[in-house]
Amino acid sequence: MSIVAWGLAGAGAALAALAAIADGALLSDLPLPAHLSDRPDGTDAPSSTAPNGARSVAMRERTHRALAFARVIGHLAAGSGIAVALDLIEQPTLGTALSVVLLGLTTVLLAESIARVVGDGLGASGSMRLVSVGRIIEAVLRPVMLLGDWLDGLFAEIVPEVDATHERREEAAAQFRDVVTTEADVSRDERELLLGVFDFGETTAEEVMVPRVDITGVERETPWSEMLDRIRSAEHSRIPVYEGSIDEIVGILYVKDVLPAVLADEEPAEGWTSVMRSPVFIPTSKRIADLLREFRQARRHIAIVADEYGGTAGLVTIEDVLEELVGEIGDEYDDEERLVESEEGTRYWVSGRLTLDDLSKALSHDFTRDDVSTVGGLVLELLGRVPKAGESLTIGPFRAIVERVVRRKIERVFLERVPDTTDDALSASEAH
Repeated sequence: MSIVAWGLAGAGAALAALAAIADGALLSDLPLPAHLSDRPDGTDAPSSTAPNGARSVAMRERTHRALAFARVIGHLAAGSGIAVALDLIEQPTLGTALSVVLLGLTTVLLAESIARVVGDGLGASGSMRLVSVGRIIEAVLRPVMLLGDWLDGLFAEIVPEVDATHERREEAAAQFRDVVTTEADVSRDERELLLGVFDFGETTAEEVMVPRVDITGVERETPWSEMLDRIRSAEHSRIPVYEGSIDEIVGILYVKDVLPAVLADEEPAEGWTSVMRSPVFIPTSKRIADLLREFRQARRHIAIVADEYGGTAGLVTIEDVLEELVGEIGDEYDDEERLVESEEGTRYWVSGRLTLDDLSKALSHDFTRDDVSTVGGLVLELLGRVPKAGESLTIGPFRAIVERVVRRKIERVFLERVPDTTDDALSASEAH
């Protein structure tokens, strides 16, 4: 019985070795992809348009799988034979056990490493001589291969497929961003434009919207003359119309739609609300890349951003979206005050609506937080209340002074880098 067991072990090792030799010859005969070929013309690369090219690759793949199954079965047979032979020994000794272990290691070495080297050395000519061996093994193991194909299909349905194209795109974008940031010979404005393109797809409406407190609207029941005064003072081409409160926006008034009535010096016959247009509502999580596409398709320039409770969080115009790409777009009606002004590179005056991302870039320090997105929001979070003008606090290596507060809104903050201050966590301290 022990002779049969040792014979099974030897046959399994021989099968694994033969399969490894054939597999090595098969793989050595495969053409290299163009980007790995040593030839300058890439002639080693397989062509998907070559006659029978796809069929040849598929046949090689099936043979390779059959040989892999054969190697596994050979190893299992060898291991089982050795285990049975060892079990049949009446009084196994330590020397016998060591001999079996050495025999097992030798089997793996011969059936894998050396056999694969031999197969690689045979190359294309060896592949042709061993093709019949591969086909015989493939025919014998066809039931096992069919079972393997079925399991592959089953797991493919259960496990979601990884979008390799998306991963490659993300990797390429990250590499390009690194090049633009560190190596590209471009101006600061050009660098910001290029980086803006990559960040554009991930930016949401909440990050670019005009906040609720800054919205200039007009109540639906406002008389004609007062509505015109509101248009003149607002200096906006589109004004939200609300009913009761700004949370109940019922329309958008385009100034150009009331111009004929203004020139005629009389209110439209059906009232000025008859010319207002229906509003478009979007969630705060709306990506501005999608929003820009919808603006273009619907020929609209403004959308109301709704919060999770159905109220008004803010509004977004097409200008706000485009500014994420090309930077601030100024016109004759914009405030002259810049978002960031600096003196000697150590003293800064910043707007309360400046985003923390832009502040971090301007001051070369990470101010970003998870819960707030603007300078004003950061000051409110650190102090835990609405500050008064003149109050100070410490933000990392900077001393900050709140310079202007209008109706609980922080308008302007002064920042000065404190010498010999480490970049500790953001903290706040009041000045008296």
